[in-house]
Amino acid sequence: MRRPLARTSMFLLLAAFVIGCCAIVAQSQRKEPKLEPAVLAEAPAVPQMVVDSDGTLHFGPRTVPPPALESPEARRSYTRQMLQRAQTSAARGGLASVRILEGSPAPATPLASKQAALKIYPVLEESQKIGGVGVTIYSPQAIPPKNRNKVLMEFEMDAEAIAVASLGQVKVIKVNYRGGGPSIPGNEDIVAVYRELLKTHKPGSIGMFGASGGCTLAQTTILWLPVQKLPLPGAVGLGTCSGGSNPGDARYTMNGLDAGLSTAFSGRPPFGGRESAARKPSEPPATALDGEIPKGYPPAFLLSGTRDMCLSQSVLLHRKLRNAGVEADLNVFEGMWHFFWEDPSLPESREAMTALANFFNLHLR
Repeated sequence: MRRPLARTSMFLLLAAFVIGCCAIVAQSQRKEPKLEPAVLAEAPAVPQMVVDSDGTLHFGPRTVPPPALESPEARRSYTRQMLQRAQTSAARGGLASVRILEGSPAPATPLASKQAALKIYPVLEESQKIGGVGVTIYSPQAIPPKNRNKVLMEFEMDAEAIAVASLGQVKVIKVNYRGGGPSIPGNEDIVAVYRELLKTHKPGSIGMFGASGGCTLAQTTILWLPVQKLPLPGAVGLGTCSGGSNPGDARYTMNGLDAGLSTAFSGRPPFGGRESAARKPSEPPATALDGEIPKGYPPAFLLSGTRDMCLSQSVLLHRKLRNAGVEADLNVFEGMWHFFWEDPSLPESREAMTALANFFNLHLR
């Protein structure tokens, strides 16, 4: 009886081995199903969001307290903005809502950005046209002799131009460019003003700076100047360049925490993707991270905040400049959101604008 059992066992083992090999071959020949592009591109869902009146944020089971290391003024400003946006979202049927906690005072409504800046930083204001482009010129009451041959070009924000003009004791020309954001007409207007300034100033005596879309215009214009056969300026300030086709990690991780850009209040996925058509070689780059860094690129001052949805762009642009051998000074402020220095009453805003003004005074000749 033992021999038949042994033969049967051997037969069963051999059969199992053959079946296993066939299964392995079949598995190796099977093609993995391809994910549809729509599935790959799908953005993560934005959860229900609750904003407490003390600035605490709730995203489902996740709770994010207000930043503990920012100034009291910044915390009040942040809380006010988050509550206002959540209230607007709730009124429109969005995913955000407000919870009023006992003992939390209602934040006061501040002055408009430009009015507040003029109150804090008294400067002379003049409107005119340079190179056919409308500009607003902000100048200190008296320009010291060392700065009389210097001029700065600002793109996007009056409060920024006013603060730097006052703190740096230098003339600042805010270019009121066409397009309302990063666009080729905006680059063209900046170049038109720059051409005129080159008739009376050396390139090393001219600085450029901007915030958000104006930051993108500052960067892309500088990359475009060699194509225009124009010299590069003496220094540049890059305040949290908007991302466009380079959304970055912070675009998602800070959505809901950024008081300036968050789409979490509306329930829409974080904005991203290419926001303009691809550019030709003869045109300026579309975003701040596009294009090659030209030889002789000026020293750069970069500014952002830890809750800024465009923080990734600032970090990557800083590294790109440093890898190209450019002197680049990255300044990231704790707890601050996109465009935070638009509120000139914040200590962080004054510190940031003082550092930017000192940077220009150091590098412009």
